[in-house]
Amino acid sequence: MKKFFLRRSVPLPPLLDWCLLLLLLAACTPAILFRHRALFIAPPLDLLDGSWLLDTSYKAANGIWFGRDVTFTYGPLFQWLSSAPSRWLGISTGTVYATWYTLPWFVTILATFSSAWLLFREASSWKRRLFVLLAVVFWSPPDVRASVSIVVFLGFLRLADVVASDTRARVLPALAAGAVCIICFLLSADTGLYSVAALLLSVAATYAVKRRLPGAGFRLMLLLALAGACFAVLMLATNAAMASAFNFKFWHSSFTLATSYRWFVPSGMPKAGKRLVLSTMAMSVLVFGLAWRWREPDSRGWTLRPAFLLSGFCFSFLMLQSGLVRSDYGHVLLAVFPMIFLGGAILIGGRPSAPVISGILVGVAVVGTLLLAHPDGAFVPSNLEAKWREIQNPTLVCPDGFRAFDHACFRTADSELLSSVSAYIDQHTDRGGPILVFPYETAFGLTSRRVVAGGVLQSYLVNGEYLTNLELAGLRRSNPLFGLYLPDGVISQGVDGIPNFTRSPELWFYLMRHYHSAGSPANGVLGLARDETRDSRLIFNQQNLGKTSGEIPITHRNSSLDLGPIRWPPAGADFLTLRLQVTYSAWWKIRKPSQVSLQIAFADGSQERLPFLVEPNRTCEVWLYPWDEAGMGSYFAADESEWRRASRPAIVGLKLLITRLDWISVVPSRVFIESVTAVRMSMPARSGPQN
Repeated sequence: MKKFFLRRSVPLPPLLDWCLLLLLLAACTPAILFRHRALFIAPPLDLLDGSWLLDTSYKAANGIWFGRDVTFTYGPLFQWLSSAPSRWLGISTGTVYATWYTLPWFVTILATFSSAWLLFREASSWKRRLFVLLAVVFWSPPDVRASVSIVVFLGFLRLADVVASDTRARVLPALAAGAVCIICFLLSADTGLYSVAALLLSVAATYAVKRRLPGAGFRLMLLLALAGACFAVLMLATNAAMASAFNFKFWHSSFTLATSYRWFVPSGMPKAGKRLVLSTMAMSVLVFGLAWRWREPDSRGWTLRPAFLLSGFCFSFLMLQSGLVRSDYGHVLLAVFPMIFLGGAILIGGRPSAPVISGILVGVAVVGTLLLAHPDGAFVPSNLEAKWREIQNPTLVCPDGFRAFDHACFRTADSELLSSVSAYIDQHTDRGGPILVFPYETAFGLTSRRVVAGGVLQSYLVNGEYLTNLELAGLRRSNPLFGLYLPDGVISQGVDGIPNFTRSPELWFYLMRHYHSAGSPANGVLGLARDETRDSRLIFNQQNLGKTSGEIPITHRNSSLDLGPIRWPPAGADFLTLRLQVTYSAWWKIRKPSQVSLQIAFADGSQERLPFLVEPNRTCEVWLYPWDEAGMGSYFAADESEWRRASRPAIVGLKLLITRLDWISVVPSRVFIESVTAVRMSMPARSGPQN
C-alpha cells in the first residue's frame, strides 16, 4: 500500500500557484486582525440574519455548540470556523461582525484552489491559475458549503477512478471517503447530504464508464461498503464526543432540518431568478453536451472524461435544489454556482487535441465572465485600497451619524436600541444568567452578555413536532427567569410574511403560560418576568364557527375555498384555529408546496389575508391572530382587562386560499378541513395574597 501511494504521488503546485493563493487570502483578511482596536462600521441593524451570526459566536465562546447543545442549519465545524477569530480577539459585537466569515471564506478559497488542482493537475499551469482567479473573484458566492461540496465531489471522482483501475486501492480510499462525509455533516446538514450524493454519483458514473474493466464493479462496490462501515464507526464516535455513542440527536435534528426546509421556509422565485436559472441550465446543457461529443475516456484533461461529465451534470443539477426551494435571488445565485463552476471548468479545460478550439473556449469563459459577472466586494480595487488605509489608520472614533457600541459603530438609532435593551436586561437579571428571546432577535444575548435559552437557535426553524419539542426542552432545561418578546409590527416582522405567532404558536403559548410583562425598554420590545401561577389560571374556551367542509378536491392552480357561513361568538374571541390536511403528490419532495393562506372578512368591511404553514400530507393545527400582531404583547399583562384594548370587529367570512409560489410550486390534490374554531382565553385573578 505504501508503494502504491508513493507511485501515485504527484508534485505540489508550483510557486506561482501558492503566491496567487496567498494574495487571494490576504485580500479577504479583515483589517481588525491587524489592528485589534479598530471599530467596525456596522451596516443597518438586521436582527434576523444578524442575530444568528452574532449568537453563533457568543454561544461558542460560552461552550455551547451546534449539534450537541443547540440545533441549527450549520454544524459545529462551521460554528468553530465562524467564531474562532472573534474568540481569539475577544468576543464583542464588533469583532464578530468583522470576522464571522473570515475562516469560512478562507476555506472557500482553499476549496476552490484544491478543485482547480484536481481538475487541471495535468493541464498547463496558466489554465489552473486563470480558473482560480475567475472562480474566486467572479463566480464563487461567499458560501463555504457549495465550494466544499464541489471539491469533495471532485475528490471522490478521482478516488473512484483510482479504485476502479487499481486492485490495491481499497481500504485507505474508503476510510478517506467515510471521514470526509462525516466532516461535511459537521459543517452543515446539507453539505453532508451533498457529500453522500457526490460519492454515490462518482461511483455510479465511474462504473458506467469502466464496467468492462475486470473487477472494477466489485472494487467500487467494496469502496462503498467500506466507506459506509467507516462512516458508521465515525458516526458513533461523533455521538460519543457530543453525548453518548448511541445518542443520535445530532443526526436526527440535522436530517429533520435538511428535509423539512422544503415546507417551512419556501419562497417564490422572482422573474430575475427564473431567468438566471433557465439561462444557466441552458448554458450547462450546451457546454456539457459539447464536451460529451468531444469526450475522451483517457484524456489527460479531466473535464472531457465521461465519468466527470455524467456525474458533474447530475451533481450540479442536484445542488440546484436549494435555489428551487428558497428562491430569493441570493439563494438562486448560490444554487446555480455549481453549474457555472463546472461549466467554466469545461470551457477553460478546452479540447487539448484542438488548440484553436481550446483558445476560443477560454476566450468565451473570460469574456462571458467580464460581461455578465462582477467581482466579489472583497476584490474590488477601491475596497482593497480602503482596507489598506484602515490598517494604516484604523477607525478609533465613530463618524457622524454613528455611535459606538461594543466595539462597533452603529447608526445612532440602532445603537440606542441595543444600549437600552442591554441595560434593561442588566437591571433585571444576574450577569451570566440565561434569558429567553422570542421570536428571533437572539443578538440581544451577545449585546447583554447573556446566553439565550432554547434547543433551536432561531424560532423560525421551530416547525413540526420534533423541532418544537427540542426547543421547548431547551427552554425548560434552562428555565430563564427573564426574557424579551418582540411582537410583530415594530422591530420583528414575520419571516416570508407569516406571523411569528402562527409559525411557532407552541413557543408563544409557552411564554404566555410562564411569563408576565415587566416593562418595556424600547418601542416594540417587551420585558417578561417568570410567573409560574399563570399556567394553572389560563382557560381556553373554543367554539366551532360553522360546518366542516370535509375533503375538497383541488382542480385549479390557484384556488379559493369558501368555508361557509360564520357564527362568530357574541363575546368575541382571541384566535382562530384550523385543523386541516393538505395532500400533495410525491413531486413536492423535489419541488416545493404551494402557499396556503386564510382570507378573513370583518364586519366593518375590511379584509386581511394571513399566510400560514402546513406540513404536506399531515393533519396540522394552525393558530391565527386575526388582528394587529403589534397588540399581542398586551396578553402578558397580569390583568385580563388589559388584554383587549383595541377595537376588534367580528369576523363574518373565511376563505382558504391556495396559491402557487412560482412555476416550481406543486398544487395540492385535495384539502381536508376537520374544524374551524374560535378560541377565547381567560385568566382569573390570583387567589390569596398578591405580591
